[in-house]
Amino acid sequence: MELRHLKYFVMVAEELHFSRAAEKLHLAQQPLSAQIKRLEEELGVQLFDRTTRKVTLTEAGQAFLQEVRLGLAHLDTAVETARRVARGEAGQLVLGYVGSTLYNIMPVTVRTIRERFPHVHLVLRELCSPELEQKICEQEIDIGLLVPDGPGQGLACEIVHREETVVALPRDHPLAARTHIPLRLLVDEPIVIYDRLQKPLPYDMVIALCREAGFSPHIVQEAASEQTVLGLVAAGMGLALVPASLRLLYNESVHYRPLIEPSRPIDFALAWHQNNTSPLVKAVRTTIRNCLFSSPSIT
Repeated sequence: MELRHLKYFVMVAEELHFSRAAEKLHLAQQPLSAQIKRLEEELGVQLFDRTTRKVTLTEAGQAFLQEVRLGLAHLDTAVETARRVARGEAGQLVLGYVGSTLYNIMPVTVRTIRERFPHVHLVLRELCSPELEQKICEQEIDIGLLVPDGPGQGLACEIVHREETVVALPRDHPLAARTHIPLRLLVDEPIVIYDRLQKPLPYDMVIALCREAGFSPHIVQEAASEQTVLGLVAAGMGLALVPASLRLLYNESVHYRPLIEPSRPIDFALAWHQNNTSPLVKAVRTTIRNCLFSSPSIT
């Protein structure tokens, strides 16, 4: 049984006239009749009652027509799905991200994927570095949104967003009167910092910055999340160095001032496994890149 035989059967069943069906199929009537007869012999059932006046479906033919139509519809769907996957328009995409991207590139990325790839099943996973990088290298995650920490084995990165580092401080803090805060002024200040086990990269960045300025930070508390760090600042526990995109958090009880001398930009990147050849991953990477680069302001 061939696919074309099923299509011949459906056409005859819809027309109930071999001559008209043959004309629509661009076949001669006799070969079409022979093909339907061969199909009936293969199935072992009579599909049509034929007289000199009319052609009708048998009860078996009616049941067969219903199932064949469903099968052809499923086949059309399968063909279109395969073509969409090949074009990078369908399939499953696992997107990993670090928590800090929730305040800049992650929302616009997810919104863009959902709008431009409606046939893609998007799976989101929030992870900390370096676990996210490891999962990308193991190809358990297709694309990652993260703060890059140098090249990793098999990891490819592209910077898609950059923002300044700001000092977060309680509203009643004397340094809040300044428009910019030099790093040296934090030498004796209590510092709230990310938990190194949870977020080693931002923790190490703060330590390295302070040491470059000639002092060790006076750390009074470590916290696992951006919300907790800034909540502790709002409570008066100390100051913190955070990405500028976090300025929307606790903005009634926390002041944010740009860090200077030195100013230290924070890069956010799109990451993927360098050997990932998926058309979908390639198409989504291009779309995300174009979207983020064309955004006038994310923060």
